[in-house]
Amino acid sequence: MQTVLWCLVAALAIAVLALVCKIVFLRVSFRQICEQAEEKLRGASNVPVAPDSADREVRRLAALLTRTLDETIALGRVYREGDAEIRRAIANVSHDLRTPLTSAAGYAGMLAKSGLSEKQAEYLAVIEGRLAAMKRLTEELLAYSVAASDEAELALEEVDLGVALEDSLTQFYAAFEERGILPSISLPAGKVVRPADKDALARVFGNILSNAVRYSDGDFCVTLREDGEVVFENAASALDGVSAGRLFDRFFTVENARGGTGLGLSIAKLLTERMGGSIGAAWSDGRLRITLRL
Repeated sequence: MQTVLWCLVAALAIAVLALVCKIVFLRVSFRQICEQAEEKLRGASNVPVAPDSADREVRRLAALLTRTLDETIALGRVYREGDAEIRRAIANVSHDLRTPLTSAAGYAGMLAKSGLSEKQAEYLAVIEGRLAAMKRLTEELLAYSVAASDEAELALEEVDLGVALEDSLTQFYAAFEERGILPSISLPAGKVVRPADKDALARVFGNILSNAVRYSDGDFCVTLREDGEVVFENAASALDGVSAGRLFDRFFTVENARGGTGLGLSIAKLLTERMGGSIGAAWSDGRLRITLRL
């Protein structure tokens, strides 16, 4: 009886030892799979994921992961090439439109001085309005293509965020006043200095403020915190949680009738990320909150 018991103990010990060895080998295999997959994603390796394991299921998993990674990398390459082509097309179209728009605006100005009837002047005002809208669109298209281009280097320097924010708010004073909006501004007592490109930062602030002027329901709050976070908040009944999540998508507009191009916040996001920061939007209880971190 005792011999049988010792045999059972020995068999159990051998089984436990085999299981431990199996777990160790599996952990080694999974570590190799993770390392090789990361190398493929970084573009540092084109070889298949192949761990040193004789286990059939592990090798099957590695083969499946290799196919998935290859497809993902190929799709990413197609997306990047397509996106670059779109940016080039946007830049070319915006350049091509500038000359005829400038010429048309010039002729419209000459026509306005030629002694028009009241009805003709009304039609001309509509034409001039459409030309101005087209001009804004071409400028936004060109700005987007420049912001999205890796060739345009940003000159990062130490910038006082409070001063930059005040300058941008001053430029929008008339626009806020026209909408009857009295901004609530909260700035820290001390300086908040962060590395940024002055022109790019002014563009980011300007695009966010322009969006607030267009879509606010009558209020606007901006808060700069000591940690470099800037929070813009306003009532926005035209939005919801889904549309707020798409505000930074290229060409997305809440209401086409308001004349937006859908590029302003996309440009803000691109420039913010190129300066090493982040930007996001959230909507809750009828209020939009845009948070910028540098």
